[in-house]
Amino acid sequence: MSIVAVAEPKSEEAPMTTCFVIAPIGDEHAPDGSPELLAYEENLEIYEKVILPACARHGIVPVRADGIADTGEITEQICRHVLQDDIVIADLTGGNANVTYELGIRHLTGKPIIHIGEHGQLPFDLSLIRTIMFKRSRSGLVSARRDLETALKGALDNRFEPLTPARILFGLPAASPPAAAVEAEPDDLEAPGLFDQFARVEAQADAIGETTEAIAGFMTVISESAVQIGPVMERAAQPGAPMSAWLPAMRELSKAMAEPAFGLREACTRFAGQMVEMDAAVQTAFDVIEAMPPEQRAGSPSGFLEQMISTAESTHEVVGVLEEIEVGMRWMVKMSRELRVPGRDLTAAVKQVSGVMARIADWERRARALI
Repeated sequence: MSIVAVAEPKSEEAPMTTCFVIAPIGDEHAPDGSPELLAYEENLEIYEKVILPACARHGIVPVRADGIADTGEITEQICRHVLQDDIVIADLTGGNANVTYELGIRHLTGKPIIHIGEHGQLPFDLSLIRTIMFKRSRSGLVSARRDLETALKGALDNRFEPLTPARILFGLPAASPPAAAVEAEPDDLEAPGLFDQFARVEAQADAIGETTEAIAGFMTVISESAVQIGPVMERAAQPGAPMSAWLPAMRELSKAMAEPAFGLREACTRFAGQMVEMDAAVQTAFDVIEAMPPEQRAGSPSGFLEQMISTAESTHEVVGVLEEIEVGMRWMVKMSRELRVPGRDLTAAVKQVSGVMARIADWERRARALI
């Protein structure tokens, strides 16, 4: 099994870029210290610190395999996304067999594929393909994320060459010799300093505030949409009314919720990416404040700690409202297929925000311990 991230089309008029991420998944519930649990944690780190924020920067909505709302055989869904999605990101670290199998299928399509992998852990037979290589350090992962952002932009701008299997299959001319692998680890002299980290926290906090306002706005529109069609639903619920009377109400509700539900999904993905990108700077700030004597934590350090607590509390409130809306929509989706598209977007939105809650809870824990 492998971790998969997908993005569904936005609309027929303006289809959203779909992105499929294949990588070793491991086992979240494996015993402590086991190779399966280690693989899970290592891949989750790359997904959260590299792939998710890079995709969010380009408005691409990644959904992991456990977030796929569609029913059906998971193997079939994976194959369809490998073959059909606009872009595939493949983490080759460790030469996982499932990843290699899915990678081979994708190479035949001639569609964009971006390879990433941890330095020194690439399969030998894939090491000559242009790859974003990273070291598992803070600066290494930041650089890998930036390189992935650049690679995604190239794919979106159609600046890519089909690999050898697709060129042979489609009778295309030979490509130029492959370039050397891209080394994503910068010189340590270029690593951000302490004040750079604090400045990044401030900038990201402003951006996160704007995103949170957008999320709240979309949730308000969704709630108002349900209220506005109340009379239609009341007529459908009248004694003696046929069950078919509910269908116009469901169609009207779906139409009203489609745009705000998709907007909410995009905003929540952007929020998750911002939180992940901000984490390194936040943790560095905590480390510095923790090393200070308690009497020196007044002023700016104390204000920073209070800000982190406030951020955590407001995020908990947002997640609570999101979950209430999503639970209600989940029930409605079972009643009518008309609501499956907005229902899928709401489920994805909840999963995006829920996916970073452990990180935000850690911020709150450290802040409360230091304040």
